[in-house]
Amino acid sequence: MSRQHTFEKILFRSYIKLILTAALLIAVFSASLDTLNTLNNEKQNMYESLKQAQININNHTQMITDYLTLTQCDSELQTKLKNLCINPIMPLLTSINEMLFSVDLFKKNLESMQIFAYDNCNFLPAFSSSGQYSNALFSAESVADEEWFQNTMALNGASYWFIDSVNFKKATLCCARILYDVNDLHHILGVIKANVSVEKLISHLGSLSFGEKGYAFILTGNNILYTDSHIPEIISENLPDKEEELRSTHLLVKFPVIAEGWEVVGAISKWELYKNTLQNLLLIVMVSTLTLLLAILISRQNSRRISSPIHQLCENMQAMKKVEMPDRSHSIEICQLYDTYNEMLARNDALIKSREETLLKYKQAEMAALQSQMNPHFIYNTLESINALISIGDNEHAAQMTTGLGNFLRSSLNNGNNFITLENEIKQVSSYIQIQNLRYSNKLRLILDLPEPLPDYRIVKLILQPLVENSIVHGFKDFNDTGKITISVHETENTLCLSVADNGWGSDIEMLNYLVKQRTLYKDDNINFYCIQNVYQRLTNCYGKEFRFFYEENKDGGVTATIQISKSVL
Repeated sequence: MSRQHTFEKILFRSYIKLILTAALLIAVFSASLDTLNTLNNEKQNMYESLKQAQININNHTQMITDYLTLTQCDSELQTKLKNLCINPIMPLLTSINEMLFSVDLFKKNLESMQIFAYDNCNFLPAFSSSGQYSNALFSAESVADEEWFQNTMALNGASYWFIDSVNFKKATLCCARILYDVNDLHHILGVIKANVSVEKLISHLGSLSFGEKGYAFILTGNNILYTDSHIPEIISENLPDKEEELRSTHLLVKFPVIAEGWEVVGAISKWELYKNTLQNLLLIVMVSTLTLLLAILISRQNSRRISSPIHQLCENMQAMKKVEMPDRSHSIEICQLYDTYNEMLARNDALIKSREETLLKYKQAEMAALQSQMNPHFIYNTLESINALISIGDNEHAAQMTTGLGNFLRSSLNNGNNFITLENEIKQVSSYIQIQNLRYSNKLRLILDLPEPLPDYRIVKLILQPLVENSIVHGFKDFNDTGKITISVHETENTLCLSVADNGWGSDIEMLNYLVKQRTLYKDDNINFYCIQNVYQRLTNCYGKEFRFFYEENKDGGVTATIQISKSVL
């Protein structure tokens, strides 16, 4: 069962819930808006910074591409490469080195360059990462099996960008392109390759600032190029295979650079961004707390002001007392509630008084009707028996029967009272047995089991005689032995017990108890047992629920009818 609360508490809690809901919604909305603005602003800053980094990196790589184009179209270089078998190898190497490394643009943007030429005379040295040759001209056959060389040849003249971490001490960005004969584009002289240190390329990222926890790097397929600053493992482990997982914890912005599949990427932890909103959220919490405290005080006053007249009205309603009108400063509804209750109380008092009077008259009428139903056939049978005795000259028995009938009727009428002393009720039953003995040739015997002295209680009249009559009519029908009827009276601490027992044929106890509890008289179906229901209804009218009436089988094989009445209603 749920615990009930006063109207004041319910009203107060409703105020608090409303205020808390509003404060929570405002706080969540403000925090969400602040977080969204922070994300959008940071994303815009990252976008602008990375856009500039993209431009710088692309400009840098474009200068490298332009230098390759300028170099491979140099007519002097083309002529020397075509005459490899004619010119001595050492002067040629020296001449090409001076030609490749003499341009200022090279010194600014490149670390080194190599030309891998096809040499039919096998004069050119093989390329080796050991660095034993201090020149830039090598045999193409020495690198023909390298992956980068094959990829460059597959591009048919386009630039091939890759990271070389094998032939250089540090990771190096390389750009390779086929070296065509400018006079015969179907003739390939070799491959020209430019190299630049990764540090020089990613130096464009060093000036980017995404906050204390922001990172910028270049993603080249399976490699991540970044500055000396530390890249968290969550980034290095999740890019590029688990980018979606990384996006759940980091804000990512990407721009394409250099070659297809290469990107410059900015990443910043969302948690670091969210922490920036904590100060604003703390301020919102402080303001909300102060507002809540103020709202609690106001809510308490308002709820008490509204609930106080309701509480007063409830107390008076429980006591069914008239209430004084509240201060008219209260709401119209509360004043109307007081007026309506007082009017209802007055009408209720009048209705209760009227109902009590009507109920009393009804019970009196019902008791009279029920008592008037008792024993009319017995009176008729007795009078016929008296008439028969007189006709045969048995005046003595006729006189005895007449005397017994008079005593019975005198006890039954009882001067119009519905209640009779227990002693007179026993005498009335004795007069009834006396008359029945004259009719049944003294085959009935009354046994009285009474305390000494007999309790001085007044009970509703005619409740034992119908039970005795029921025993004679049903228990002793076609009974050859002497019929014994035992009337017992005894009392407990709280109850008066009356019983009528016979030694007759017995009966269906379950059916008798069923008939006891019927509230109406079934004259068609149960005409021979209507006296049981008559007794039950009169007991109910007089004692309400403070009695019990039931049947049970006794040790003689007959039936015992028992009435138990609470002493509190006697």
